[in-house]
Amino acid sequence: MQHSLFGAMAVAEPPVKEPDRDALSVPLEEAIFTVMDLETTGLNPKKNAITEICAIKYQNGVELEKLVTFVKPNEEIPPEIQDITGITDEMVQNAPPLVMALSDLGNFVGPNPLVVGHNIGFDIGFIREKLYEAGLASFMTRFEMPDAFCTKVLARKVLPSLPSYEAIVVATQFGIQNPQAHRAEHDVKMTGATLFKLFEQANANGAGLKTLGDLYDYQTRLQ
Repeated sequence: MQHSLFGAMAVAEPPVKEPDRDALSVPLEEAIFTVMDLETTGLNPKKNAITEICAIKYQNGVELEKLVTFVKPNEEIPPEIQDITGITDEMVQNAPPLVMALSDLGNFVGPNPLVVGHNIGFDIGFIREKLYEAGLASFMTRFEMPDAFCTKVLARKVLPSLPSYEAIVVATQFGIQNPQAHRAEHDVKMTGATLFKLFEQANANGAGLKTLGDLYDYQTRLQ
C-alpha cells in the first residue's frame, strides 16, 4: 500500500543489519528478492484489515514466481478506500480468510526471504500484527525489519534531488509506469522494476554494490 494518500503515518525504516548470514557473499544478480505489497482497509493494523496481498520473487530483474490473493476482511471496506484501491466488498466476499492467506504468504516467501517494499515498514508491521492475530506466530521470523530492504530508503540516497519519494515519483524517474496504482500486483511490479534500477543507478553513482552484503551495508549507511 502506498499509504500517503490515506494520511500521514510514521513508518520505521529498516534498522542496522547484523552481518551474520552466510548469504552475504551472494552476488546481487544471483540473490532472490521477494517484493511485497498489501492493500488494507486503513492504516491501523490493530483495527483494520488486509484486503489484498501480492508477493513476487525476482532474480536479477526477472520475475520467477508470484502469489496474488484477495483476503476476506472482518469489516466493510470504507468508501474512501474503495475509491483509492478499486477493491469493493463484493470483490472480497468469497476471498480466503486471513489465516489461509497469511499461511500461503508465509510458505511462499520461505524461511529466509529477502523482503522488499516501498515503505516496507508498513507492510511488515501490518503482517506481523495479523500473524499474531491469526495464531501464526511461527511465521514471524520470515517478516523482520533487519532483513528487509526499502526502496524509499534507497531512493533517498540514489536520487537525492527528488521533490517526493512516493513510489510513483521514484518509478517515474526510471520511466516505469503503473497502470493501476493501489492494487497490490501492479504496485509490486512497479517496486520490483524500481529496485533493480536503483541498483544500477547506485553503482553508476559509485556505490560498488556487488554482493548482498554490500547492499546491506549500503542501506545501513543510509539510516
